[in-house]
Amino acid sequence: MRKREKNRLLEIMDTLFGAVGEIRQFIGSSQEEEAVSLLADCQEAAIAIGNAIEQAEGAGTRTVGLLEELCELIYGCASSIPSDGSGTSASIGMQIADKCAEAREELIHGIKEQKLAVFLPYKVSMWDSLESIWKAASEDRDWISTVMPIPYFDKKADGTLGEMRYEGEDFPPDVPVADWEKFSLEKERPDIIFIHNPYDQYNYVTTVHPLFYASRIKQYTEKLVYIPYFIHQNDMVEDTYCLLPGVIYADIVVLQSEKVREQYIRYFEETLPELVQKQGQKMEDKFQAWGSPKLDALYREEGEEALPGDWKELLGGGNKKVIFFNTHLSRLMKENSDGFFKKMEWVFRIFGRRDDVVLLWRPHPLSLDTAKSMNPGAVRPYLDLVEQYKKEKIGIYDDSGDLHRAVKMADAYYGDRSSVTELFRQQGKPVMIMDCEVLEE
Repeated sequence: MRKREKNRLLEIMDTLFGAVGEIRQFIGSSQEEEAVSLLADCQEAAIAIGNAIEQAEGAGTRTVGLLEELCELIYGCASSIPSDGSGTSASIGMQIADKCAEAREELIHGIKEQKLAVFLPYKVSMWDSLESIWKAASEDRDWISTVMPIPYFDKKADGTLGEMRYEGEDFPPDVPVADWEKFSLEKERPDIIFIHNPYDQYNYVTTVHPLFYASRIKQYTEKLVYIPYFIHQNDMVEDTYCLLPGVIYADIVVLQSEKVREQYIRYFEETLPELVQKQGQKMEDKFQAWGSPKLDALYREEGEEALPGDWKELLGGGNKKVIFFNTHLSRLMKENSDGFFKKMEWVFRIFGRRDDVVLLWRPHPLSLDTAKSMNPGAVRPYLDLVEQYKKEKIGIYDDSGDLHRAVKMADAYYGDRSSVTELFRQQGKPVMIMDCEVLEE
């Protein structure tokens, strides 16, 4: 049972216990009508408590059994109240008080408390930044863990909201998801909420639904926890990352290393002292170096996964080296992307004529959305490149939600600077950063 719900039932029980004392006074002063009315209220309260326990714990708990005995005593007391002042009802009244106290103690010690953790991913490709924590919570009997994928919007070039997207149906089958339109954070009041999108309204390309901005959902939980969906390259933190709403409003920020943690703490204490004072929280408690779930996913042992048929064909029976090719969405933010497209054609040409390696191109999942929002002139050339790559079977095109499958099977990394490079460095695999100015072999 939720700790919050248990506390609510205990409050009702305390009110019931107080009412029992009043009933005994009414009986003693021959106020039979008042006593009977209050007994009826007590019985309704006991039944409501029992129903709530059975809904959370199922039938057969000792607490519910005691509440049923309490209801029988209440009925017996109400039935025995005579107009001649007999002491039978007074005696039952004492039994009611004892049974009420016994039921309260059993509720405290016999019903296990559970806390509710709610995870709010928005893109399935970024689920790896929360997955290992969700798995740990789902296996812990002290926690109820709920995954609720939330919708997000593309942003138009003028900054207004475009099409709404929802990827809840794309999550792995072993991850049960809650319906964002039916599950109410305001009503459920989770003990802890996990997020991985820190931007609120300040992303130029997409935004999670405004209902789920960190600034809004903080009011519905005791602890808001932000875990970055990316890894800071070389453990270095740009100041802008410290100023994002997810960081500001979070009670806890989970970071990949102690070095990264120290940079966040230093920035807040030196640059935002007024905010630190206002929040009234030690920065050593707010920022925690607990590691990145993305790395947990990288090292997780899994069974051999079946590859798509076209991948197997391009891999040539597994005799070729696989080069992970990553293009960052920043290339499509600039109005003049001609240099990037020329470089892409060059890369395709070089790898297209190699028989000993295969290129695995995994563009940033928001590449097309970025072009549409910030550089519409790049949309058609980009789509043409994708079509050429697929049609000519230059290499593997991976737009799936499973980043780690590609990282694990690749032998080396080539492409733009990205947090993905850290995953390769962690495995000791070679990394080569692409230079768009180089167009010669």
